[in-house]
Amino acid sequence: MDCTSFILATLLNSSGIFESVTKLQKLAFLSIYEHGLEPFTSFKWHYYGPFSTDIQNTINDLEEKGILSEKELNRVSCSGNEYTIKQFILTMKGRRLAERWNTKISKENRIALVETIEEYGSRPLAEILDYVYKAYSPEDL
Repeated sequence: MDCTSFILATLLNSSGIFESVTKLQKLAFLSIYEHGLEPFTSFKWHYYGPFSTDIQNTINDLEEKGILSEKELNRVSCSGNEYTIKQFILTMKGRRLAERWNTKISKENRIALVETIEEYGSRPLAEILDYVYKAYSPEDL
């Protein structure tokens, strides 16, 4: 498992669309720390909790290669503030690549990833962030 296979498998198992890079970062962290996914990156504490530079760089690389596309979505917070998130979408090229890579992931890693997506994938980002802030601290990394 590496950053590319994690990202592609997560999008493939999320109908090819993922809400935001922040949520993807948290799912990677929770997959490793709570569901036993083989560690494939390190995390440091950042503005929104655990953050992997490797994941961010891989997303940028996949976009440049036409494997992912990005769509900006405007949102309004519960306090009324407007903000924008970047939704990630597997392109056709990305879907074909993800399907090939998905077969190379071990059964244990696939189970850990699917369990994490089932537990956290449909939750709003704010709920996931709240959970991570309460359950973990910078010292845990």
